[in-house]
Amino acid sequence: MKTQTCNLAALIALLVIALAGCSGSYTSPTRGYNVWQNPFMSPNPTNNIHSDSYLTDSYAYAGPVVGTQAEVSQVDVSIIKDPYTGANRLVVLGECAAQAFDAQGNIQTVCAGLAGPNATAVERSVVTIDRNTLQIIAFYPFQKPVQDIGEVNFGGAGYFYQDNEYRMVVAMPNGHVQILRRLPSNAGGVDGYTADADYNVSGTGGAVPVPKGSTSLDLYAVVPDKVGNIWFTTAQGVVGTITPGGTIQWLNLNDPNNTGQPQPQPDGGYEEIANSHAVDEGDTESGPSGAYILTTYHLYRLGASEAGTPSIEWSAAYDRGSGIKSGQVSFGSGTSPTVFRIGNRRFVTIADNAKFMNVNVYRAETNLLPGEQRLFAQVTPFGQNELVSDENSLIVMAGADGNSMDIYAENNWGNDDVTSTLGAAVTQPGFARMHLQSGGTFTVASVNNTIAVPSLVSKASLVSNIVYTYNKTLDGWFLTGLDADDLNRVRFTTQIGPGSPGYNNFYAGLALDADGKTVWVGTLFGLTKVELK
Repeated sequence: MKTQTCNLAALIALLVIALAGCSGSYTSPTRGYNVWQNPFMSPNPTNNIHSDSYLTDSYAYAGPVVGTQAEVSQVDVSIIKDPYTGANRLVVLGECAAQAFDAQGNIQTVCAGLAGPNATAVERSVVTIDRNTLQIIAFYPFQKPVQDIGEVNFGGAGYFYQDNEYRMVVAMPNGHVQILRRLPSNAGGVDGYTADADYNVSGTGGAVPVPKGSTSLDLYAVVPDKVGNIWFTTAQGVVGTITPGGTIQWLNLNDPNNTGQPQPQPDGGYEEIANSHAVDEGDTESGPSGAYILTTYHLYRLGASEAGTPSIEWSAAYDRGSGIKSGQVSFGSGTSPTVFRIGNRRFVTIADNAKFMNVNVYRAETNLLPGEQRLFAQVTPFGQNELVSDENSLIVMAGADGNSMDIYAENNWGNDDVTSTLGAAVTQPGFARMHLQSGGTFTVASVNNTIAVPSLVSKASLVSNIVYTYNKTLDGWFLTGLDADDLNRVRFTTQIGPGSPGYNNFYAGLALDADGKTVWVGTLFGLTKVELK
């Protein structure tokens, strides 16, 4: 079985690379796959929580198409032999929010741990989980101060990526970015990880100074660009790069001219970051990648010089609303920016925080053609409904005509804490498909006003033409496949568990397995595997 798994993973890796090719293009029987393969990440679509560095949340291979029966298994608490001491060790995983697949098809993830009542810190871990047995086969622990755990924060644990050598690149709570390689244990335990590189970005004595007005810099997300710079963000609006040579450079979005005096926004607030960032191939072959960073006030495109120095290439303000909406964890947009291509043009899309939430599409290139505006299109997917928020990146898939894009948004209103879905409790319903044509016509194509998706990072398969989500009803938690053309057509729905915390995904992601029948969902105490038959 182990050899069989390795062969399957190798086949899938080759398939995905072949689909991407030099230009990142592939034509399926239904929809085209036009997503750039970042050369410093493992093959799309299994290298980070949003599938690729465009953050499309889409897959160029099939997922399950039926769900009459489901075999559900979970991993949460395990006893392993410690890779560093060989002694027995209890591992309490906690939520494994994002899933990447290594070269053997096993899960590599970062798990958030669970804090005891009197703990001063919680043990988090980078782990590899065997896809067949759900046993922990590699383990690397680290600490997060317990005082930081009360709020929902996706930094580090959710926003790692898997690089082109299948190493884990993680923004750690201590302000370090580590590149972790899995290695066999010398002590007789499961495999461990070793740091091929460790960059002190914002820790004690770190390379990036704490700007005036802040007491710390909290690392948030990491994504590489096409020349190997690791773009990092911090919650306080300081962003930067780590060059392949290890040089760390930064830009404070609250003080872009480096005056030492951060400038507030007109309402007195400051730029903060609470989402991941997208990276594309850039406007020209020789030019820099674009790094698309969304703050609580603006969408930015940044670029790096040959020396790795970051700079702002353009910015666009959006409607950040009048407060934090139910279901969201920060002011402003709850979405990470998503890049896509129609023809030879690139775009980036977000949902805003307006009273009636809009989905905005911007032209991505630095230099626009005469007469073009940065905001390309806008639509209000759920109409005049105030009870709408979206805390997840938008899904994008090329239209079947090859000259358009479908964009999908879910409604997370009502998911305020883990009790919001406890027992029979449900959140506000809503899942929308929007259709964007190359000329800028942007319409609402279908809206499912019945399904309630509290917080899942939903995904879509271009081959199966299905949007996969994890919804809550009075009866419990369900894995559901919605037809990607008509979201009111339910292709399948299968109950995964009751309305208890152990089945709550609470902002974690869903991942499609390359076997075409298995779906992985991060849940509050660990990881849930669903095999559909």
